[in-house]
Amino acid sequence: MTNTTPDAGRASVPDPRPDAVEPQMGTGSAATSNPIPAIERNVDHAELEPGDTDTDPISVSAEVPESIEATIDFSEVELADEFAEPELAVTPGGLLPMEPSPIEGRLRKAPLRVPDELEECGGFTLFGRRIKSLLYTTDVAVIRNSNADAIFAVYPFTAQPAITQALLTASEAPVFVGVGGGTTTGKRSVQLAAVSEMQGAAGVVVNSPAPPEMIEQICAVIDIPVIATVVRCDAVAHAKVKAGAKILNVAAGKDTPAVLRELREIYPNLPLIASGGRSSLSVRETVQAGANAVIWTPPSAQQLQADMMRRYREAEVKPEAPIMDPVAAADVNPLESARADVPIPDELIAKATTGGPKRQRPFPQLFFKGRRH
Repeated sequence: MTNTTPDAGRASVPDPRPDAVEPQMGTGSAATSNPIPAIERNVDHAELEPGDTDTDPISVSAEVPESIEATIDFSEVELADEFAEPELAVTPGGLLPMEPSPIEGRLRKAPLRVPDELEECGGFTLFGRRIKSLLYTTDVAVIRNSNADAIFAVYPFTAQPAITQALLTASEAPVFVGVGGGTTTGKRSVQLAAVSEMQGAAGVVVNSPAPPEMIEQICAVIDIPVIATVVRCDAVAHAKVKAGAKILNVAAGKDTPAVLRELREIYPNLPLIASGGRSSLSVRETVQAGANAVIWTPPSAQQLQADMMRRYREAEVKPEAPIMDPVAAADVNPLESARADVPIPDELIAKATTGGPKRQRPFPQLFFKGRRH
């Protein structure tokens, strides 16, 4: 027969007294330092039966302020366009958006837009103008219909002032023109740089073979910045910067990001530009490597024309009303509206070539006709 006591079967409940401290396990002695205050309850745990739960609130012996102030910084949070409220400005006409709607012409637009990834560039300031994207082309039609911040006009021929003048006439953005450095070098490059500045160029570009001495001579003549092209981070690149180059153009091919990182560690405040390739991933990689502005190579005008003609051929344009009345056009000239696979009647040919029957006017009789002498 099992001996039972009144406390048998009950759960072990800690002593509710405030001064009660449970002994430490394993040591056999009670903790004497930093005792944890017990939680005061309104119900005596000795009166609880097994399986009962205590749902009364627990009173904690702690000081809690009556008012709690908390601030959240949303400056780093980007909201979607549909959730972001536009910034408004108070004007005499009422509240108007701070960012006005873009202005586009009915015919004149900028259909050749630079990739959106180029907006991630920090850019550099030239004569008070912020430049993030440079268009690598010498096609005046492409230059005129693009929204790039500047034009990078470098071509594989001897620089000529006539070409520079044509580019400056067609462009609405600053133009950086090439003045040689490889085939064309020495005094001629210095003279071309001076002429380019007088024509209105925003800067001159020298090729990678240009020695630092030539860059120093150009910088002594002109006031616009000299862009020195480098292919690696070496002593030659450092000498070009020391000679007076204000901007470095990194043209290292697949090694461009690595060269950019090396140059950025040495020159944290020097503007660096480089080609970003054709994909968005290569553009981001170039920007993350330390480029302030990216040179973008647009498609040629021939490629754009071929793509436009392909879309025209594939489109099925069926206007509701004819653009020209074929009957009225036939009265004017039936040969212009005739189909090539349909024979033209002889009377229409005669009508088109002779102009149709005309009313004969009486020929005036000469004063001497019929007179007798």
